[in-house]
Amino acid sequence: MKPQLTTIPGKVAKQSLIGDRKTNQDRCILVEGIRCTLLGLADGMGGHPQGEMAAQILIDTCEQVLHSTPQPIRNPGSFLVRLLHKVHDNIIDYGKKQHPPIDPRTTAVVVLIQNDTAYWAHAGDSRFYLLREHKVYERTIDHSYVECLHQQGIISAREQEMHPQRNYVTRCVGGTAVAPNIPIEKQELEPDDVLMLCSDGLWGNLDEGFIEDALFSDMSINEAVSSLAEEATQRGFPDSDNVTLLAIQITDATEKTSSSKQQAIKRADKQTELGRAISNLENAIGIYETDNQQEKE
Repeated sequence: MKPQLTTIPGKVAKQSLIGDRKTNQDRCILVEGIRCTLLGLADGMGGHPQGEMAAQILIDTCEQVLHSTPQPIRNPGSFLVRLLHKVHDNIIDYGKKQHPPIDPRTTAVVVLIQNDTAYWAHAGDSRFYLLREHKVYERTIDHSYVECLHQQGIISAREQEMHPQRNYVTRCVGGTAVAPNIPIEKQELEPDDVLMLCSDGLWGNLDEGFIEDALFSDMSINEAVSSLAEEATQRGFPDSDNVTLLAIQITDATEKTSSSKQQAIKRADKQTELGRAISNLENAIGIYETDNQQEKE
């Protein structure tokens, strides 16, 4: 029987650094539901007003929508599409209420973990990585101008990194009247998989090999995430973008179940020992009272 997977406390880590910017427009969140977990990350688009508010709206909406949706989620893919469309509508509404009206927008990547499977959706160049056996197993494809050129074979991967329009995003949430098309992907998870969401401030400064080595090193997940964020910031100096990542390490629930059973057995043993002690004390008291009564008679 295949072991059930779970996210164990202590195996989740996140980090967000301002870099060399005046403000941090990145946001990320992890929301625990009933037998499901929702991860979200947004990178507010600095070329438009209040990108940080657009990113925050994504975070707030993730929490609100998951908590108001019956769980477990019946159709995870449709749930993620509806979630990002709701984020889009909320951003548009927020922009219309400003004086004068504005059009904030943000990249987005969201992941739902349920029934040992990860479902993900994104818009823009914030990324989702699924790493397995020390390698990148899956990752999102950026919605960007240079990625389109690369997919068409016009430029190489190396030329992407140096292209003057490498930050031009072709899809986002907010900004336009029509919500973006949202692609959905999924993958069944295995123990020791690592899921990572990050903004371009991270992947733009670190190659995949460096990321793989850090996440599968002897460091804890917290230490690895902090190390990656610091390294990306240093490599980007003196023009480092905001750097944000959220990582979760999948572990075998049988370990947790076994540990819980052992703790329950210990508690039961202690309760049994306590019960025996009380019983012995009661018997001693009873014998003492009987002896005293017989002496009086």
